[in-house]
Amino acid sequence: ELATLIEQLPQRPMMAGQDGLRLSLAGAQDKLPVCVSKSLDKYGLNVGLPSDTHPSSHILKPAIPLLVGTVTNECFCMSLASALGLQVAPTDILEVADQVVLLVERYDRNIPFENKFERLHQEDFCQALGISSDNKYQNEGGPSLRDCFTLVRQATHSSATSTLSLLDYVLFNTLVGNHDAHGKNFSLLYQDGKARLAPLYDCLSTAIYPSLTDKMAMSIGGKYKFSELHAKHWEQFAADAGLSVALTLQRLKTLANNLPQKARTLQLGDGLELADKPTVEIICQLIEQRCALTLKRLG
Repeated sequence: ELATLIEQLPQRPMMAGQDGLRLSLAGAQDKLPVCVSKSLDKYGLNVGLPSDTHPSSHILKPAIPLLVGTVTNECFCMSLASALGLQVAPTDILEVADQVVLLVERYDRNIPFENKFERLHQEDFCQALGISSDNKYQNEGGPSLRDCFTLVRQATHSSATSTLSLLDYVLFNTLVGNHDAHGKNFSLLYQDGKARLAPLYDCLSTAIYPSLTDKMAMSIGGKYKFSELHAKHWEQFAADAGLSVALTLQRLKTLANNLPQKARTLQLGDGLELADKPTVEIICQLIEQRCALTLKRLG
């Protein structure tokens, strides 16, 4: 029944733009909210649809048509971010009949009792800044990184912690090639009357797909393409975002030094079973190239 539901999710073709395809154009990826609980049977999990007003606990994301290995791609990138100590929405790969889907645990849920879920209020950055979701990309009127860091400082309870977390999200997205980190892919999470930066979500390496645009959703130091980033652009980004230039460059160097080995360790480890190993190899190679180029240009 679950496989049938996934197959029947609306399939709408992605449309090409002037600079290539965007991963998150309307209809690019369908999602199914579900309730998941532990099971004593051989399958290990019970998956159901939330009835009435019952909150879902997870989101199922099928593979994106026309792009190879998106489920493995996102699971690997999210697991890699977690291995580096970033706060992320927990993900796993679920096999449903002959389909492989991504299972994402909802971070906007509270579990006061076993298998009882309460919704937590969240706002993505476009909502928080009063920007239409149709304009989520910076060059289409969406938020800039300066806007994002200003918002986090003004809105979050522990602004220093949230600011550093957002910086790490930006650096990680850049080095793994997630060009689709737009204003709706960052959020504020509200609990007990206080706002904090939500965990990282919707992160995958779009740069490995030639059919997708090589333009980043937000510019770094005025540049939208990774290939054009030099030290002066990272310095300009830090100044625009109100960050210490020295701190920003040091965190970037540290991540660029550590990320390739972390990726290879995760790739070869026993704790993560990935359905599409060739996709992981391509991501690892891209990370190595990007980190090496970044370190070279930083000097």
